[in-house]
Amino acid sequence: MELSQFTDYALRTLIRAALCAPGERTSAREIAEGYGISLNHVVKVVHRLAGLGLLDTARGRGGGLALARPAAEINVGEVVRRTENLAIAECLGPGGGSCAISPACALKRALAEARAAFLTTLDSYTLADLTAPRAHLSRLLGAAASPAT
Repeated sequence: MELSQFTDYALRTLIRAALCAPGERTSAREIAEGYGISLNHVVKVVHRLAGLGLLDTARGRGGGLALARPAAEINVGEVVRRTENLAIAECLGPGGGSCAISPACALKRALAEARAAFLTTLDSYTLADLTAPRAHLSRLLGAAASPAT
């Protein structure tokens, strides 16, 4: 299973925001430059994450973005569920698709079980877990290291 670029960037954006010290903010530009990715893509991701209540954004002087809640309260599985299309086959999508063998298909069950296992694993991680090597991540992204939040 491969995550979409959007979900990948969403997770990276949250990781970078989690590296900010309490009261500090980062910017979409800093995130894009730190990862070497498109600013336009990051802006779209930030907008969506703010709409999902995962990021707090502020415009103007002293503005930027920060986590809307502590990193330990942001579940990785939740982020993936809210940003990813998890219908990995037509039969697992809305309406069940139009496959002729769907009523008797064991593949559908196997794929659903695999998706559930994937999400169960991601559910065991929080954003705090992903940012445990804070100092190293901060150096790699050109951010000031901060204590865990």
